[in-house]
Amino acid sequence: MRPRDTRSVLLSNVVEMGGATVAALSGVVGISDATVRRHLDRLEAEGLLEIEALRHGPGRPAYLYRATDDGVRAVRDRTPQLAERLLAEMVRLRIPPQALSDALATQVADSHRAEVHEGGIEERVDDVVEALKPEGILDTWERRDDGIHLVNNACPYLGAATASDCVCESDRLTIEKLLGVEVEQTGRLAEGDPGCEYIVPLYPVIPESNMPEQQAV
Repeated sequence: MRPRDTRSVLLSNVVEMGGATVAALSGVVGISDATVRRHLDRLEAEGLLEIEALRHGPGRPAYLYRATDDGVRAVRDRTPQLAERLLAEMVRLRIPPQALSDALATQVADSHRAEVHEGGIEERVDDVVEALKPEGILDTWERRDDGIHLVNNACPYLGAATASDCVCESDRLTIEKLLGVEVEQTGRLAEGDPGCEYIVPLYPVIPESNMPEQQAV
């Protein structure tokens, strides 16, 4: 078994048992205490485990390894599956997808708005790409003859995007809200394209929702 696979097995056992000692894990996995301890130290360094000293009288304490919140998520996080089910149910109930897309986009855009500074369109595009990389929405951009192309190479919620168009529309609206100009999506990973791709025209149009309100005379 590869070291990474061994660590995955150990972490899964720690989560399932609610905490475990080196001796207990050694007996379950069938490897030496020293090897188990080495893998657990690596998992602790990665922030997936924490150690608790157990004292039962005099002498050296035993140590109990427990999974951190990140450790539990690494083993049992089923958020993508839940999102797919929720979106499928929304489609079945005929809940308007545009309202959800706009609400999600507003939430994400508002959380990153301070990272996008004033300037020309290319400077703002660069800020938006950097801001949305951690969200998994964008990776790169480049200027071409027909406009500025923004690309995402790996969708972080492909199953959900396949279940409902509102996921892709939410990402497009997020980019549009942060840039303040119209954005067109021309490629979708959920439809088998090489990547999710968006185009900002070289002479962009400001959407009505992003235009400043006219002051009464």
